[in-house]
Amino acid sequence: METGDAELEEIPMLEEISRQIEGHTICALGDAAAWPVQGLIRKFRHKLVERIEDPSSFKPEDHAQTAWAGAPFKNQGWVDKFADGSAYKANA
Repeated sequence: METGDAELEEIPMLEEISRQIEGHTICALGDAAAWPVQGLIRKFRHKLVERIEDPSSFKPEDHAQTAWAGAPFKNQGWVDKFADGSAYKANA
């Protein structure tokens, strides 16, 4: 999905996989790993569909992905003030 290579059928597949994880592991972290996926689908299915149907309309610079991709944060002032430089400052 991030690269624009996803199908609509993958949304229910993700939900099904998350349901299979939840309650079927001896580790509580298994359940916790499934919940964000379920919440994303429950609250933002329309955004997932929108992005899959037209991946060219997605502009990463409008979202937090730019920070994770190594691009500078939009709120660099906050980063300079509060971050210690080990994880939050972009090197780009």
